[in-house]
Amino acid sequence: MQAATPGSIAPGTRLHGLTAEQLTAHGLSVIEGRCIQGPLLYERPTIAFDPRRIKNSKLGAFTYINGYASGSLYSCEVGRYCSIGEEVMLGAPEHPVDWLSTHPFAFTRREYLPKFYRLPEFERLAPDGTEPTPFLQPAKTTFGHDVWVGAGAFVKRGVHVGDGAIIAARAVVTRDVPPYAIVAGLPAKVLRLRFSESHVERLLKLQWWRYDLAPHKREVDFAKIESTLDLLEQRAADGSLQLLEPEAYRVTQTNGRFDLERLPAPLY
Repeated sequence: MQAATPGSIAPGTRLHGLTAEQLTAHGLSVIEGRCIQGPLLYERPTIAFDPRRIKNSKLGAFTYINGYASGSLYSCEVGRYCSIGEEVMLGAPEHPVDWLSTHPFAFTRREYLPKFYRLPEFERLAPDGTEPTPFLQPAKTTFGHDVWVGAGAFVKRGVHVGDGAIIAARAVVTRDVPPYAIVAGLPAKVLRLRFSESHVERLLKLQWWRYDLAPHKREVDFAKIESTLDLLEQRAADGSLQLLEPEAYRVTQTNGRFDLERLPAPLY
């Protein structure tokens, strides 16, 4: 069992009115944190250097988002050890193409665009109901573990990016990405796999991101895939790899202050 980390609170505990600095004690590193819109679920540690927006998303342990005031994540589920570059657009909202209009007046609701409804002309035209349309309840955009998303990449809402994949800078991803594939272009296409098919098979079977690698970091050279796999597979077989069991939290932001709740179990 892993030792308790600094700032640990019991599952179910809720804290209110925290500052961005105080979030660090609970494993979330932000600058101001105003990018958090709606609930953010995360495993500690997570680093989110204030992209433009993180809306209704989930981030696994050791994942980081680079790019101050640039890039947005909408309804994304991101695994552990992911690296997300600047100016990305992940899971962006979509508009209907076969309705009378693509404009939000045709499909939105007050709950989703309250600032639009402040304008009397928009309120007069926009829907009165509360039942969300399919464009307001989209499929999640999901990223596996150890995914690298390059600067300026666009990933279409509802796409699944497999474990270990790399999305090149400025790529436009409109369909699912296989595990350990490198994709690039507009639209993005698979260039190659990161490793041989046999190595990919071993990596997917091992799922190294499930384990606490810290006790073994001096035993391997992570630059050497074959020897690293050999050692981790052996450690998994003999039972000496411990599961990574990070604390998980739910955080919401209001006017630069944060409410935090410890979740009962890791997210992954």
